[in-house]
Amino acid sequence: MTAADSLLKISTYRSIAQSLPVTSLGLGAVLLGGLIGVILNQPSSQDDGTHASLSRVSGAFSLMQSFHGDSKRPAPQLWNQRLGLVRAANLWKRQGRSIWWQGWSEDGDAYLILPDQLLATDTKNLRKHQVLGLTLLGSDELHRQQLIQRLQRQPERPPQPTSLQSRCMQRLANAPAVFWTSDALAAISGTTAPLLQQASHGCLALRLIGNTLHWGGVVGDRSLAFAASQPKNGWNFLVSERRKPANFDRDSLLEVHGARVDLILGTLLSRQIIKEPLEDQYGVNQSIRSRLALAPFSLRLKQQAKGAYRAGLQFQAPLPGGSAAWASVLDRVSKRLEERGFERINPADDKAKKSDAVIWKDKRGGQNKIVGGWRWLQNPKKPMLLSAGLAGLPDTKPFYQALPESTRLALKLNARPRDLVSLGLMNGSWPALLKQADSLHLQIKPAIHASKLKASGQQAWWEVSGQLVLSSAAESSDDSD
Repeated sequence: MTAADSLLKISTYRSIAQSLPVTSLGLGAVLLGGLIGVILNQPSSQDDGTHASLSRVSGAFSLMQSFHGDSKRPAPQLWNQRLGLVRAANLWKRQGRSIWWQGWSEDGDAYLILPDQLLATDTKNLRKHQVLGLTLLGSDELHRQQLIQRLQRQPERPPQPTSLQSRCMQRLANAPAVFWTSDALAAISGTTAPLLQQASHGCLALRLIGNTLHWGGVVGDRSLAFAASQPKNGWNFLVSERRKPANFDRDSLLEVHGARVDLILGTLLSRQIIKEPLEDQYGVNQSIRSRLALAPFSLRLKQQAKGAYRAGLQFQAPLPGGSAAWASVLDRVSKRLEERGFERINPADDKAKKSDAVIWKDKRGGQNKIVGGWRWLQNPKKPMLLSAGLAGLPDTKPFYQALPESTRLALKLNARPRDLVSLGLMNGSWPALLKQADSLHLQIKPAIHASKLKASGQQAWWEVSGQLVLSSAAESSDDSD
């Protein structure tokens, strides 16, 4: 079985339960949830009407992906399942380098989508449904009927030519790409979905260069059809060809640097089930949550050679007002921890500055493990940093990185998926391609300039670009195209 076949087999919808220390990795991983079974080469032009056909059927699917054919490889497993071995082999050779598609919906089974002309008259005993030049093949008659019902509920009006949805369908029609909705996000990410709402819908262009998978596109918190405003230069699906992603701390399994905390915690902070205990138990009212939400931050997950936890999460942020403004909140947090049986200690290596650090241990049931803590880092030329740790000590040195305003970056993420897997910190049904990767790098910036936003000032659309380095054993300088 080829690597492409293996990855196509893996790409099914299953819920993923993740623990807190790796939830931020979900942002990168979910964006890669559609990067499965990619055979990437130069785009070959499709019929101009194909993107309109894809627009028509896209409403019936929560995730769609486009692929190049490659007759030098065996037919993908999905082709064999939907067409039969003999017919699949023959049609796969006829497909050549042309684009074909795969779609998923809430029923869980993948649909094979092909241009009508490829099948011609060879359609006997196929569970198919034809829509505007496309043939959609489901796993059985029940799924075919469910597909027809979903299509009947979709509006027939095509999107505006300049809209984000239309631009996405054009990309899917002509080159490798992936499109998803919030249903797909929930199915792939499971319990991490609330952290990923800024990217609950999206469309990415894909390209493989040597051993690095590159992508670029647009994500948002609502359907692509609602993207009314358009950036000055149109919707950006440029794929970076930078060969060597920026390095990051070798001891870090994950690093995230963001312009605002609400980019990953916004949905959680606004939920009633979270708001009420924050206010009642810790005194974190709306004003404090707003200040926290707008604060820039850095966090990282570091491997720990000893101790009760395999890794510890560290967080740093220049919170507005410094230690004085947050003293009452942290005091109430301390009180709650003491009520629950945790014990406050002073770091043995920092006895001269006992008041600068608050460390908590769990000694219940004979345990003696550090569960976290915080301290304030002072710098005469910079704002005070809150340095916090979970499942480990807070760092005594700044690692916070302010994102340069000139780059317009809103968030930057680096991760080492293979190391996370080896430590048992990336459980679940992530694609094998991701689990085996040496590194993952992505960055997000606003798709529409702040001056162009409407009165609400809320940024709904973000440009995303990134790279997945598949192996460091052999760097290839040859473009696979």
